[in-house]
Amino acid sequence: MRKIFGAISLFALIGCAGAVDSDVKADYVKPNINQIIKLSAGEAMQVMSQAVLHGHLDVVPFYQSAKSMPVSLTVTNQAEHGVAIQFNSGMTADLWLIDPKGRKVWAWSETMMFTQALRKVTIGAGKSVKASFNVPADVLAKINTKGYRLQAKFAGKALESSLPTMNDLSVELLFAE
Repeated sequence: MRKIFGAISLFALIGCAGAVDSDVKADYVKPNINQIIKLSAGEAMQVMSQAVLHGHLDVVPFYQSAKSMPVSLTVTNQAEHGVAIQFNSGMTADLWLIDPKGRKVWAWSETMMFTQALRKVTIGAGKSVKASFNVPADVLAKINTKGYRLQAKFAGKALESSLPTMNDLSVELLFAE
């Protein structure tokens, strides 16, 4: 019983750690092929409708032998005043892997645990909030064709605006030899 309780406690602590900032370079070898390939991101694609906040995705290229691909989302308030944001949990943002048919095949949040508490944050004029993710190597190993993309989704809701808080932001994953 102690072992089970200890394992559950350890899992809860690790899961609640959430995002960790990481500027680690990563490596990858495509399974069953002897040539080394590089997986990187193309140009960001963002819906061009008005939104309260502006997002930017940074993807570190993924090479041979790494454990994950670091990705970070920076959400910036470009207004001349602060913006009040409400979050329904401890999650600031999520990262999805979308296949060529537009289906979600993986989500960062599915591997995490978050506090279930409302929180309010004010993002000052010109200030940013950063969320960091790691896409595991076993998830990336399943990418075997063009057309996969990473999509960032900001979890906060602007309290004083009817506009979307931030438009979904995507980058296509590219193979480069």
